[in-house]
Amino acid sequence: MMSESSIVVEGLGLLWHWQIPLLIVAGLAFGLLVGAVPGLTAALGLAIALPFTLTMDQVPALILLTAIYTGSLTGGGITAILMNAPGTPGAVVTAIDGYAMTKAGRYNQALGLQIAASVIGGCAGYVALFFLVQPLSDFAVRFGPAEMLALTLLVIVTVGALDDAHFVRVVYAGILGLLIATIGTSISTGIPRGTMGVRALEDGIPAVLSVIGLFAIPELIALGGRSRIVMIGETPKTNLATLFSGVREALRFRGTLAQGSVIGVLIGILPAAGATMASLLSYATARRRANPEEAFGHGAPRGVVAAETANNATEAGAMAILLAIGIPGGAATAVILGGFILHGLVPGPRLFVDNGPEIYALIFGNIVQMFVVGVLAIGFASIVAHVVKVPSAILVPVLLVTIGCGAFSLRGQVVDIAVIYGFGLLGHFFRQYKFAATSLMIGLFLGGRLDAEIVRFKILYGDNLWAAASRPITAVLLCAAAVILAVGYFKGRNTNSQ
Repeated sequence: MMSESSIVVEGLGLLWHWQIPLLIVAGLAFGLLVGAVPGLTAALGLAIALPFTLTMDQVPALILLTAIYTGSLTGGGITAILMNAPGTPGAVVTAIDGYAMTKAGRYNQALGLQIAASVIGGCAGYVALFFLVQPLSDFAVRFGPAEMLALTLLVIVTVGALDDAHFVRVVYAGILGLLIATIGTSISTGIPRGTMGVRALEDGIPAVLSVIGLFAIPELIALGGRSRIVMIGETPKTNLATLFSGVREALRFRGTLAQGSVIGVLIGILPAAGATMASLLSYATARRRANPEEAFGHGAPRGVVAAETANNATEAGAMAILLAIGIPGGAATAVILGGFILHGLVPGPRLFVDNGPEIYALIFGNIVQMFVVGVLAIGFASIVAHVVKVPSAILVPVLLVTIGCGAFSLRGQVVDIAVIYGFGLLGHFFRQYKFAATSLMIGLFLGGRLDAEIVRFKILYGDNLWAAASRPITAVLLCAAAVILAVGYFKGRNTNSQ
């Protein structure tokens, strides 16, 4: 039996092939494009590329697929910063402070922060995967229905506590999101709910359409009243020196980078938790630890770093659970799982025993990808940054039509166009009356899983709530949620009374 070190060395040897660097660059470039275009998803990009891997060997095929995944996570933050149009759901939190920096004319700095945080978060995640894949997987297996319910509650409460002045409205928005998430076929009965006879809604509301509608369209409506995105006295310029200064500034936030990496990996290993939950928790934690003068929500560099580090670190966490027990964390990793099976690799406990060199080659290849995506993203961002110079009279109608076309291309359903524009109007209403679109989005993302976990909870525990609450991880998560809820409620009352 081969020793662990010899397996690692053999894995490194599998990367010494002329195809590998070409596939990394091609996959990352395609992933950046997919991530930057609102309406396209990493899962869609991976599904397009999967047939092209049929004639490839195992390692080159998986390197290509993971490169697309990596590029899409980074690319989603670029349009989130420049246009408040997150290309991927996980980039929504990046837009909070990133777009505020763009409106203040600091878009080059914001892009530098985003790219650096993406690279560092991704690298840290894969280094952790190399050393901790088995312990992390063992930890994830302990998350049953009770733990997932408690984690869902913690995330919703944490998001609500971000806005002290409108705490109740934030909670209401989250509840509305949970209700909208019930639209579709019930997991327990198989009966359609809330579809109003529209068959296309039986699969539920597509998450990517709701995100784009909630955040991009209200911004385009607001942008119609301005001449261009950046309202500063001079013509905006793409400045690589300023972009690199943002990269250097990100390195100052060492604690935030470490925190985001840890949160991203831990949340990434949880099935269906995903980058959105990780970036929200990282952002909320960084905001609570920040000084008041940092002005989170109004262009704080630390906010961009916190969100984007966790966003990219989730990739390694999702890969850990996929490799160790064969559970995909989302739609994108489900396609990657298909790629594993297509090439004769069966994720699970025996994967490292039977295919150790190939897996270590994949891990090291992904670490290399993180540095390459940083270089490509800088060039990509400097090109895309020209969008802030386009007059609103041209940009707004072009983007509205592009968003509609992207919605239709997702499933080929006309109703999806109505869904994305309907969520856009809802987002505009939320903006006008100080409701939290982010909280609604979290409710939408977590509602489907919450529905499924409640069914499993009922099967396992029945009406015995104490049996579930007494589990150690569940108890810790519930206590944390209770503390945050109490603090947020009383702070909200004090703010409103003042």
